[in-house]
Amino acid sequence: MRHIIHIALAALLIATSLESSAQGTTQWRDIHKVKRHETVFGIARNYNITIDELLNANPEMREKGYELKKGAVIFIPYSKDDATQSSTATGKTLPAKTTAATDKSSARSTAKTAPQSAAKPAAHRLSTIRIGIMLPFLDHSSEGTRMVEYYRGVRAALDSLSKEGIKTEINLWNINKDSVVTSVLAHNPAIAKQNIIFGPLYTSQVRPLADFCRKNAIKLVMPFSVSADDVTTNPYVYQIYQDDAALSGRSIGAFIERFAQGYRPIFVNTNTPSDGKYTFTKALREVLEGKGIKPEITNLNTPLGDFAKHFSSTTANVIILNSGAYKPLERLCAKLDSLKKEYPSLRISTYGYNEWFIYQPNLESYFFKYNVHIPTTYYFSRTLDRVENFEREYKARYGQGMNPDCLPRMALLGFDHTMFFVRGISKYGTDFNGIAKQDTGYKPMQSRLIFKREGKGGYQNSIFQIIRFKTDGTMDSLTY
Repeated sequence: MRHIIHIALAALLIATSLESSAQGTTQWRDIHKVKRHETVFGIARNYNITIDELLNANPEMREKGYELKKGAVIFIPYSKDDATQSSTATGKTLPAKTTAATDKSSARSTAKTAPQSAAKPAAHRLSTIRIGIMLPFLDHSSEGTRMVEYYRGVRAALDSLSKEGIKTEINLWNINKDSVVTSVLAHNPAIAKQNIIFGPLYTSQVRPLADFCRKNAIKLVMPFSVSADDVTTNPYVYQIYQDDAALSGRSIGAFIERFAQGYRPIFVNTNTPSDGKYTFTKALREVLEGKGIKPEITNLNTPLGDFAKHFSSTTANVIILNSGAYKPLERLCAKLDSLKKEYPSLRISTYGYNEWFIYQPNLESYFFKYNVHIPTTYYFSRTLDRVENFEREYKARYGQGMNPDCLPRMALLGFDHTMFFVRGISKYGTDFNGIAKQDTGYKPMQSRLIFKREGKGGYQNSIFQIIRFKTDGTMDSLTY
């Protein structure tokens, strides 16, 4: 089968702005990257549109001195014939058309059809799954770049799903930080026809969108961290990120289970509360003391001789640094190296934070040497064949790799989220809610998803794990 991509943005990859209060949303057939020796005439002919239709969709092409250059991104409109079936002013979808492929991977994914498997009665199944994405694509900050990368992962997933015979339609709506969500919803009736929506990014936009989704029986997946509590009251809300308080509590619980017996806890301070881990370490100390365990407390600036006095030569030691930043961690590793030179028999483990994954390329040898444990809800292995293949195809398709300084990887998030939910809806129909017994058959590259219902409200991702770097040079995941 095939997937249909409807792009409801005036510009996705170029530096133009879209007013958040716009009365309608322009809908594009596709985005085309200009190849060497291509002409305006040839592009228009390939997409079966007129030159005027192409120029109207890309006004800059009418400007004096404009040259069509290799690598330029232009927008492909619907033809007038298509427009009779798709309202560009309202963002209505075109359910029966196939989007022209703009690259080899899309061409392959749309070339063949396959029958869908019957996993649910017809009344519960959807012949075409309509996906809406409402994120700040045109934000000129790093947020916009991250959202574009997330979308690219979504698109890659749709290419894969089409090969499985799953038919989809996708619409994008640009929702910046200052966008009035109620206005966007009011002027885009196509939003009510979606089966699932990914978004928004900002907490202030959750309530009106969640209420809209409840009214129209649309699954709302919040792919990023928000502080809204709608998941506890709205049965159509799916929250992927757990709030800081919940994660902190689970991290403390996991620490107690693993290290409260047989280890000496050693808290290493940096004298920089702004590093953001003081609240966590203070809470962990209080829990330990409540269990009758008195931890050692020292400082990164403490001379090595005094620093060593806090370690046990007979019991395993576990270090908790009160910082997630790179420099304090680097200093801690250097200090532990000096300590091990003086006392080679010391057994040392370290309890860290998911920010440390960013530093792994530079500090990986230390992670293994000092048995680093990182509590997290996600992880991807750079050496996993699937990840390497994804990164290679991503770079070939977009001319650049995924942002190496961003964790989790946005494109992998988009891919995993889309594969999980769209596969699930395809298999279980509208009854899909992501709980453990509903197996989608998808093995994630970065983000495991198993949802639990919050009372009579929505669903919260329940995954929590510790990624352990073992001294033998191997890694494993401890699931809690």
